[in-house]
Amino acid sequence: MRRVILALPLLALAAPAAAQDTDAGLDEMARTMGDPIRQQAMARALGTMAEVLLDLPLAPILGPLAEAAGEDPRSVDPDATLRKVSPGAGEVPRQIERQLPRAMGAVAGMSGALASTLPALRDAAERMREALPSDLP
Repeated sequence: MRRVILALPLLALAAPAAAQDTDAGLDEMARTMGDPIRQQAMARALGTMAEVLLDLPLAPILGPLAEAAGEDPRSVDPDATLRKVSPGAGEVPRQIERQLPRAMGAVAGMSGALASTLPALRDAAERMREALPSDLP
């Protein structure tokens, strides 16, 4: 178990090029996710997709499920949609549009923080590797 715990932080040391790509990737993710224009575009796109999903027919799914549960599949409303079955679901697209930009901003902040912490984590992993006996099980 100790070997596994020690191996995780050392992975960054094993492949410096990959680690540098990780740094660049985290920086790029922070910039992308923190861009208000991109946040609004993603919120609108996902809100629109959620709106479409609310109106998909559910009968082709609910019929076989009812039958599998021992119920009469003919009792399923052939016009059932998520919007009809759960009227409160109609608010989900608006919630996505309101909350997604804030969530993307939080991810941007975490990505940036992780990117800035990676050098210190690599240094700590190197110090641990040097400090531990090489014959540990």
